Amino acid sequence: MTTAEPLRSTNLRELMRDTVNLARAGEHRARRVTIGPRSGIVTPHHSPDGELDAADLAAQVWAIGHDEPSDTGTYTEGYYTHQGVPHIVYAPAP
Repeated sequence: MTTAEPLRSTNLRELMRDTVNLARAGEHRARRVTIGPRSGIVTPHHSPDGELDAADLAAQVWAIGHDEPSDTGTYTEGYYTHQGVPHIVYAPAP
């Protein structure tokens, strides 16, 4: 399997949209994303019925962009906590 191309942007919302739209188009590999000086790996997740959890993926990108990793490592349906503070991130429209 080949490695997914990294995504970079200076605009966080653009990076979220590009990352989520690639996953919606069937690109389900983990990939490195970079926004400014921050970089990390994001991984698309799916619900038990096989649907892409786009909000989860958007939240992963958002957390990297704000240097706010999840306390538990989960971003299910866009919900995560960082230092005990809850956050919810919605997936961008296609």
